[in-house]
Amino acid sequence: MAFPVLTTLGIIVWAGLWAYATLLVIYVILEESDSVYTYPMRLSLDRFVENVGLAWLKQLHRLPLVERRRLSIGLLVVVTVATVIFFRD
Repeated sequence: MAFPVLTTLGIIVWAGLWAYATLLVIYVILEESDSVYTYPMRLSLDRFVENVGLAWLKQLHRLPLVERRRLSIGLLVVVTVATVIFFRD
């Protein structure tokens, strides 16, 4: 009984983490290209982490661009590799 519930919760957490990492990478790309969508993307990321209850991650969105790029790409790679390893048969 507990296994399906834990599996479902794990999938929801991984999906949220993957979505956040992807949005963070897109935010870095937008900022590098001086897009007009940079500010709305940062606001959406701030709201995303506030709604999830992880408001302390908002500091990450204000890091210098070089550090944020490394962190966001690294986070996306780690989440993607962990997802592939977890769901392989």
